[in-house]
Amino acid sequence: MQSERPENFRGVVQELIQRFRGATPEMVERVLTPYRFSITFIDTTVKKAKSHRYVEFEAAIPADIWSELELGSSGKVVSREYVDGAADWKELAKARVHSCRDGKIRGELHLPGRGRFDTALKVVKLGDCVEIDPFGVISKVESALVEAAFFTIARDHGWKATRMPENVAMHFGTQNYYDFKMQKGGDVVRAELKSLWGTDTTQCRLIHTKSRSGGTGKNASRADRQIWRSSSCRFHDQDIFAVSLWLRTGCITDFAYAVSVPVAVHPDWGLPATSRYPEHVVQNIIVTHPPSGVWTSDIDTVLSRLRQIQTNHPRLQSDLTNLAGR
Repeated sequence: MQSERPENFRGVVQELIQRFRGATPEMVERVLTPYRFSITFIDTTVKKAKSHRYVEFEAAIPADIWSELELGSSGKVVSREYVDGAADWKELAKARVHSCRDGKIRGELHLPGRGRFDTALKVVKLGDCVEIDPFGVISKVESALVEAAFFTIARDHGWKATRMPENVAMHFGTQNYYDFKMQKGGDVVRAELKSLWGTDTTQCRLIHTKSRSGGTGKNASRADRQIWRSSSCRFHDQDIFAVSLWLRTGCITDFAYAVSVPVAVHPDWGLPATSRYPEHVVQNIIVTHPPSGVWTSDIDTVLSRLRQIQTNHPRLQSDLTNLAGR
């Protein structure tokens, strides 16, 4: 019988310690909390590397961190206001460590794109912090919280949401190529969760591992092995996309939704297909802020759009699947 869920963080920590024998509260805190280094100096002289521009910075090393940082360690710059609890989390710039000695880290601040980099130079200030995740956990926590947030939203709108298994044993049948199955009455909707592009949060990343005919690798021996001719998602694998906007808004429950159909099916609500492979969506698509056009921030709206498209295209799923043969 499942135990009662803990009511507070101390209870959560106790459950983790019970599960991972030998772990301590300090270990749990270190794993879940990134290091933060307060910026004490910024050299505004812009320098050029092979692929990017940057400025150099120095930041103070707190006395309580576990270890020094090596050349190449990377992180994100966040505002002092966020650290103090007065603002939402937002990446202001990216940071790379050059050296770590004498109680300071020295490194570079950068951001892809000339315009974004120039804006970052105007925003980042002394006292802002470089966040570095030493154990590589934060991105995994983010992904899990995004899924939990989507589940909660679906549930609160009257849908039963089921997380699909990542891998299905061959003797159980076919693989699932979407994240959530949503059910209400006789309706079933397949949802695929994606994120904004970390290097350019104006765009989403509708990506999938390329898997060509006759190739090797994951699922190569399965009788039901699928083919992805491009490294982007196929339209027929899901009914809707739900793109997390956390990297832009700092709120884990913010999403942009779109119906997984090409422009050829619906000129107003369809997404662009790749020029060579019509069954694949373009993987980097602008997501307006706030979401508009093909995107909506309301899950009921995207589900209404889906129903309208399905009503007008009774053979929608088979037609999308057949695009792969073109």
